[in-house]
Amino acid sequence: MSQHTTNAAAPAPADDPYRCEHCDDSVPHKHLDVRAVVDAAREGARRHALWMLVVAGVLAAAALTAGVAAAGAPAAIGALATTVGGWLVATAVAVMVVGLARARTSDTRALVLGSLASAALLPLVALAVALVVGGWVGAVVAGAAWLLCGAVAEGVRARSWRALLLAPGDAGEHARGAAVAQRRPAGVPELARWLVQGALVAVCAGLTALLPVVVVVLVPLSMVLAVGAAQQAVRRQTVRPAGA
Repeated sequence: MSQHTTNAAAPAPADDPYRCEHCDDSVPHKHLDVRAVVDAAREGARRHALWMLVVAGVLAAAALTAGVAAAGAPAAIGALATTVGGWLVATAVAVMVVGLARARTSDTRALVLGSLASAALLPLVALAVALVVGGWVGAVVAGAAWLLCGAVAEGVRARSWRALLLAPGDAGEHARGAAVAQRRPAGVPELARWLVQGALVAVCAGLTALLPVVVVVLVPLSMVLAVGAAQQAVRRQTVRPAGA
């Protein structure tokens, strides 16, 4: 399974004509091993999700241990449960917004709107944690729990993506075409955005524990940051360097 692209170089002289060993074409070109690209995409998704799960698991375990030692098990578990519940609500709202927006606008704009909805709820989740467990314990546990939720979701997405890349039919062909077109595994920008979200939850929880009314400032600020992150993600997906 391969594809080829024509080179701009001039053809070989007539006494030694160019012939491709794969397709016997006389125009100079390079073949692309689609199977290797798909295998690399599947392995990249697995490594990316595994790395996130390991980091989030270590941070969550450390945060819970410190929280139990400082404020007791009920407080630490309460902060954890509140954050997980808030993450589920924020994710459900974002998915609903994306689904409704796709009927009226492009997929890219729908995803941006979903990110905005989730970002608007993030400080509210942090406020809920602060009301349950104030101080640094709530902030640290909330940040680590948010990262853990994101890592678990990424693991589920990676598993579905890996299966889809091998699936027959139109869905599988579209997925393989996307992998060939992108040819770039998730890397530092995606991981940085994930880590920043966890840090933002922790900061918001700490600030709202000190002054709950500050949430009216944190909501629009979170949305502005989400717009910037979404625009950068769109640019990375649509703008590729030559030869990438």
